[in-house]
Amino acid sequence: MAVADSLGWVFASKVIPYIPRAGLAYRLRALPQVFKAPQYIKAEEAHLVEEERLRRLRENRMSAVKAAQEKKRDEIRARNAVSRAKARSEATGAEQAARAAQSGRMREVAIRFRLGIDLALAKLASEHDVVAAVGWSTGDPRYAGGVPLVDVDGVPVAVFDPDPGRVRGDAFRLVVGLLLIFPSQTSQRRFEKAMMRTKYRPVDGYWTDFVDGSASGGRTSGRLSPASGRPCSCTSPQLVAAIQNAEYPAEPSEQMGPAAALFRVKCRLCVPR
Repeated sequence: MAVADSLGWVFASKVIPYIPRAGLAYRLRALPQVFKAPQYIKAEEAHLVEEERLRRLRENRMSAVKAAQEKKRDEIRARNAVSRAKARSEATGAEQAARAAQSGRMREVAIRFRLGIDLALAKLASEHDVVAAVGWSTGDPRYAGGVPLVDVDGVPVAVFDPDPGRVRGDAFRLVVGLLLIFPSQTSQRRFEKAMMRTKYRPVDGYWTDFVDGSASGGRTSGRLSPASGRPCSCTSPQLVAAIQNAEYPAEPSEQMGPAAALFRVKCRLCVPR
């Protein structure tokens, strides 16, 4: 517009100086001060007041929704705490009964052939200050195919390598409150990914960790020495059993188990004479 017309509007107060408060809805350099018609200023002020009212209304609604959700989660956590305590108490009773009966055939198999258990026990001791051992109740379905790691009183403190396909019912109520240790990060991620596809998803998620099972010494290298036909005379014998073209460490046992019936143990250090 012409300069004379614009000055006439200013002197007649048809436009007045104004500091913009609302952002521009289109690409244009924002000016620190402009001349604007009073009715447009009133409209903008009314718009800003309404926007503020709607914003506060949305915030109040969201706060109410979040409060209701948090209350529901707290109620679920309270019920879960009771359920988990009951599941751990029952598992402790089963462990003590198995320990008293010395029915630990599955326990011996787990100690010998589940790679990474020694590292899991070391992790509990070093990072959680818990002295644990493989439970006598190994094989109990409540551990979802995993190996129970218990403290000196027989209370479960962790589960080694549970099977996600078996985490349901009593197993879910127990393992959801325990540390789950896996023999590798790959198996840890596989478990978490599998559980995301099921209905067994705890409010606060699973408590998981992993160890590098390949470094546990479960598999040795080299060739087996032929049997010499005489008892081993090595100061520190290294007993191994060949299972599916691989060597696994072995230890003497007071009882005859299924592994002893299927596999023959030899010392790697013995050289035939």
